[in-house]
Amino acid sequence: MSESENCPLKTVHRKLASMLSFWPGYDGLTRYGRWTFLFVALAFAFILNLFIVLNFYWTAYLTPTQRNGLLATLAVAWITLGLIAGVKRRSIENEQTADEKENKFPEATIQYLRGNWYETEQILLTLLAKNPRDVESLLMQATLYRHTKRYAEATAVLDKLQLLEDASRWFIEIETERRLIAADGKPQR
Repeated sequence: MSESENCPLKTVHRKLASMLSFWPGYDGLTRYGRWTFLFVALAFAFILNLFIVLNFYWTAYLTPTQRNGLLATLAVAWITLGLIAGVKRRSIENEQTADEKENKFPEATIQYLRGNWYETEQILLTLLAKNPRDVESLLMQATLYRHTKRYAEATAVLDKLQLLEDASRWFIEIETERRLIAADGKPQR
């Protein structure tokens, strides 16, 4: 067995992650980071805490029938919120599948490599209209602007691109584009 398989922290982490997957909204929140999942998780936390306080702390206020009703309410809330999170997760996955089918970036790359600047720009503008934070499309747009000698526009795109968190993995390419723009943009003697 390797060291990573024997690590007690990894075992605890795996078990904790599998237990938390039963919490409505948790899985979607960690995968997609959407507000909907946060609200679902917080709603369940509120209902669960209410149940715990009423059932174990303020025991004098509830009859056994009310406790059973509260437990049934907790179960219904758990199932309902889990279904809401599941429907939302399925909706997001369907959107991503549709986006992957409609992905025109490979077509933009082909047009770019052929030197068809107008077609490339039209495809990139379509992609960026759908997702203005698409790092690869923005980088290709900056490169396209440099090739068509629109240096100010290329620099503006690179400035926008550098503000995006996902752009860090393209740091070398972004800086290379900046150097090429600076070299191409200099007046010729």
